[in-house]
Amino acid sequence: MKKIGKFFVYLLFFIFALILFMPKSSLYYFAETELKEFGVLISNETLVESFSTLKVKNLDVSVKGIESVDIVSADFTLLGVYNNISFQNIKLSSIVEAYLPSKIEDMNIVYSLLHPLSIRAKAIGDFGEVNANFDLLELKLKADLKPSKLMLRRYRSSLHFFKKSKEGEYIYAKSIQ
Repeated sequence: MKKIGKFFVYLLFFIFALILFMPKSSLYYFAETELKEFGVLISNETLVESFSTLKVKNLDVSVKGIESVDIVSADFTLLGVYNNISFQNIKLSSIVEAYLPSKIEDMNIVYSLLHPLSIRAKAIGDFGEVNANFDLLELKLKADLKPSKLMLRRYRSSLHFFKKSKEGEYIYAKSIQ
């Protein structure tokens, strides 16, 4: 019984050390090269690595040669059991302003082993607040939007993709199959 206890202590220590000393910047650059295959180019970023997180500042994102997004700050927390990506101060391209407000204050994407078959996201911006869930098994996206007054007044045509609930929220559901 004592040997089994020691084994689990050593195993937990090894996993903890692996997570702490993992080269997070190398994982970031690997993800960046994988995104290039889909036409997504990230440039002008500055990386700051710490024990549990990777902070990336001043990201300029282009999709298929079109400047799409400017992100002031992104924090990546990769712990295996709990993974979190947090973006602050996102400015969408002026092309999008005809359809949506261009400022997103905060966006948080979470994957956890407590919910292994879903990725959750929450965003707050000039459009209001949105909570989204992507089901990995069924490949379904569901988003609940609480629109801001600006969204309801100026971008009413974009809300046609959503169904209005009785509580005043707007719901978007789509299967990616």
